[in-house]
Amino acid sequence: MPKFAMKRLRSLFTLTLCTLLLAACSASTPSHMTRLWPYGRSGDPMLGLAVHDGVLVLARPHFRVDDRFEIQFPVGNSTVTDVGYIARLNNDLAVVRPFTARLAPARLSETLPAAHEQLYLALRDEDDEPLFEEVTPWHDGVHGDWLLLDDYDSAVVARDWAGAGVYVKRNQRWRVVGILAGITAELPQSGELALGYIGLLEIARILPDELSYFDRDERPLRPDIEHGLPLQPGDLNLPPDPNAPAEAPPLAPPPEAEEEEGSESPRR
Repeated sequence: MPKFAMKRLRSLFTLTLCTLLLAACSASTPSHMTRLWPYGRSGDPMLGLAVHDGVLVLARPHFRVDDRFEIQFPVGNSTVTDVGYIARLNNDLAVVRPFTARLAPARLSETLPAAHEQLYLALRDEDDEPLFEEVTPWHDGVHGDWLLLDDYDSAVVARDWAGAGVYVKRNQRWRVVGILAGITAELPQSGELALGYIGLLEIARILPDELSYFDRDERPLRPDIEHGLPLQPGDLNLPPDPNAPAEAPPLAPPPEAEEEEGSESPRR
């Protein structure tokens, strides 16, 4: 075989291999689920969805702007912890921004899901690996943003996975179209328990009018993320918490009772 033919075959093989690898990487199951705890507390975490502007979480009545959370999110085969604060808040959602870490954000869909598109709910398996389960719109979306999930207890999913992402897959790319709302609905005699989710129209209300994916992140690099080094004291410098309770002034010592001359000490 001539040399130029061999070179051409090698080039074609390399191009095909790169294309297959690129397709496999782009189609791999993403991991944007983030766990959050109110700062200084423990227990079961809240779930959030990392997007370009921060972590989207379901709002709660006691939330306030600048409230702080401890954040844990996956990076590669490990997890990263950070502290974040509520940057924006409305009746449905809050945006929590991390102070030091750079998120691996999900991409929001530019359009509503079409009737023919398959929807997926992002869960985690027993090994805490991403698990995307197929879901279908309840009664073809006639009743709003509700989903049916087969082979699961919908009440348990609504309780344990509120805040998980709802996705579509377009051109081998995953796009977010909603966030599980943690509520269920049932029609009389239907036997179907549907999962409610917050769709793109509601998500858009809390996002800024414009988002630039080319804005530079000016925060200093974290040694644990960028170089695999353990954090040292002083690596994470957090600003003062404006919502922290004010420290009470120290109590003044009680005035000493002046003993009258010739008075006897009381008996004990």
